[in-house]
Amino acid sequence: MIRGTRQSQIINNFFSLATIIIVSAALALYVKYFVKEPQRINSGLVCQSEITNTRDKIASPKFLKHGYKLLRQGSYLLDGGLTASLEIDSVFAKELNIEQINNIFLKTIDIKSTKEKNRFLKIKYELIENENEEAEQVGTLLSSFRVNNKEVFSMLINFSSYDMAEIEKRVQCTLEAFKYNAKL
Repeated sequence: MIRGTRQSQIINNFFSLATIIIVSAALALYVKYFVKEPQRINSGLVCQSEITNTRDKIASPKFLKHGYKLLRQGSYLLDGGLTASLEIDSVFAKELNIEQINNIFLKTIDIKSTKEKNRFLKIKYELIENENEEAEQVGTLLSSFRVNNKEVFSMLINFSSYDMAEIEKRVQCTLEAFKYNAKL
């Protein structure tokens, strides 16, 4: 025994050290297994932060990179739709049509589509008109990028007018987010 120390003091120091080690281990396990990371809402791009409600989701990072490669090769297919409001008189039918939206996507992608390939990226999009007349947003663009019918990336983005320039910005933002996430 060390001279000048009491037996009770040594035991007390030992139990204090053991308590610190046990509490540290319990905290480490708690953080590792029970604390969840905050859910990812979007990619944090500038175009997404300008808009009030934007969400994107990466379903398969591996196939996302493959989908981007297919897009660069021109192996893509557009599949679009318009969902008009059932509650109120629809403005979609008067203001918008599928050909206009397809042209916006084609202009934004700026790569000629080749349809000879067996594997392709399917860009499925839908413009959904809002049911509520008082809402700030008049509609939503829901886009889904699929490699051989398996969803790899999806994005939901609102728009506040039927102006084609605004819808074009939303399409550009969607494709920018797709490319950004594929390059990560």
